Amino acid sequence: MAYKQSITDMPTITVTAGYPAYTDGTAHRGIDTVHGDHKAFAPASGTVVVAQVWDGHTITGDQSWGNMIKVQMADGRTWRAAHFASQLWHVGDTITKGDFIGTQGETGNATGIHTHWEYATAGGALLDPSAIIGVPNARGVYDVEWDASVDPGPGPDPDPDPDPDPWPKGKIPVWLMFKMAKRGRLL
Repeated sequence: MAYKQSITDMPTITVTAGYPAYTDGTAHRGIDTVHGDHKAFAPASGTVVVAQVWDGHTITGDQSWGNMIKVQMADGRTWRAAHFASQLWHVGDTITKGDFIGTQGETGNATGIHTHWEYATAGGALLDPSAIIGVPNARGVYDVEWDASVDPGPGPDPDPDPDPDPWPKGKIPVWLMFKMAKRGRLL
């Protein structure tokens, strides 16, 4: 049986940790998944209400999520995806189910490349994320197929180029590389 979902376009998903606890019984707020190509796509549509950029070293508090987005759906519920290699989104951006949301990473308090998924009511009470990501809330490897109601999306539009004149081919100034890295354009 293949589970229908929109968080990967790969044929399998590995769930490495479930909700509400790790296998040792310690609390875990979500479900962790690993996808073969490490691309992650949006499980549902909404508006970005938090777009955190990891500071590069802190692994406690909000920074424990590393590069993370929290998305509010039309009914007020939210989903969170964390530990991306870079941050592609900004507060106020609109995400459509199936949009590319990031490359799985190991930022924040993470041991291994993965995406941490959370799901919550409008009031903030945590829910089982399997309801929104479409795979079982149990460790294992699952056969999946893309939700046929939506094609994989392209992800966020790039920021408009403030200077339309191109740089000489192969010549990117150092300051521009830092700016691109800060905005998540370099992976």
